[in-house]
Amino acid sequence: MIEASSDVDVAVSADKAWSLLGGFDNLPLWIPMITRSFLEDGGRVRRLTAKDGSVIVERLVSFDQRKRTYTYAYIEGPDPVEDYLGKVTVTSLSPERCCISWGSQFSPVGISSSEAETRYRSAYASALNHAKTLLEQAT
Repeated sequence: MIEASSDVDVAVSADKAWSLLGGFDNLPLWIPMITRSFLEDGGRVRRLTAKDGSVIVERLVSFDQRKRTYTYAYIEGPDPVEDYLGKVTVTSLSPERCCISWGSQFSPVGISSSEAETRYRSAYASALNHAKTLLEQAT
């Protein structure tokens, strides 16, 4: 099992950042490679469509509105992982500044641990930087 994560400081309130990142169905709003999200099973499962047409299915494991965090499990898709558990968190640093974190733990399948860690850390950083740009431009 390995871990990969990234975080970014954003010049907006934690509540504002959470309004974008906290929706389990909001990935197409802040991750450019995700074009569509459809909720199933009463909102506990999201079926994502990527730009390349691939489908990713994830299940919400925990959600805490007050702490601005949720965890989710990867159920199916093209990624070379198993036992994947991801976590998104928004932490207040001041009234108008927050830290957004996205990370996971998983076992890579068919690729080395270092390649998997680099791949996921890079994907998380890219998505978080895009979210930062969206949030800061909206203010």
